[in-house]
Amino acid sequence: RWGILAVLFIVRAAMAVQFQSLGAVAPLLSSEFGFSIADVGILIGIYFAPGIALALPGGAIGQRFGDKATVLGALAAMLAGGVLMALAPSWPLQIAGRLAAGAGAVMMSVVLTKMLTDWFSGKETATAMAIFINSWPVGIALSLLLLPLLGTCLGVSAVHLGVVAFIGSCMLLLGICYRT
Repeated sequence: RWGILAVLFIVRAAMAVQFQSLGAVAPLLSSEFGFSIADVGILIGIYFAPGIALALPGGAIGQRFGDKATVLGALAAMLAGGVLMALAPSWPLQIAGRLAAGAGAVMMSVVLTKMLTDWFSGKETATAMAIFINSWPVGIALSLLLLPLLGTCLGVSAVHLGVVAFIGSCMLLLGICYRT
């Protein structure tokens, strides 16, 4: 189960990397696409807007389709949103990509927490949850450390594609390693 915790940690860190990816390269978004700081702020904030509609039914969706399938679907939505943002720099498509990615992130967040509690009980739950929760700051730190370098060398689209590659790796990792 500690190996499963490592998988869940990495998968959840991918959500934090994608969330922070725009903040990490905000100056590049301004110079490459002409987005103002307010525009970048809207794109950052809109990531969790789907939570208004998806957080509550997220558990039921996970129960209906299964935890693993739901998280893989959520990762696929995050991946699709990232690809859209990489390939279509227009404002409406950036919004659409960010909403798609955010919808996946919200669904994943709900179900990953439930998956963690399926594997741990008693006093171990607190330890496992503490480790799991720290995946968020780890993902934020990775984003802030690595993505500006990638963006400076290869551009904003490369940043989105780098995040997409990480998400795709997480899909593969979860698909291979997670057994219910």
